[in-house]
Amino acid sequence: MTPASQHTQDVHLLPLKDDGSPGIGGEYIYLPPVTHSNYKLRFQIEGTSSVCRQGTLWINIPEKGRPFDRQSFRSFK
Repeated sequence: MTPASQHTQDVHLLPLKDDGSPGIGGEYIYLPPVTHSNYKLRFQIEGTSSVCRQGTLWINIPEKGRPFDRQSFRSFK
């Protein structure tokens, strides 16, 4: 009997400031290209942060089947 294959996945941590902006140097985060294996993006938010109250995540990742447009964003409550 062969052992079950394990699928490892890279995890990228993005700390957020109190106003919800990235808590890293610069204004952008750079993630691996689409051709790279799957990965997870985790947001680190302090429990007392104002973004925890009525916060909204805005992304420019298109819905499946839609073309990418850097200026088009959608929100997640």
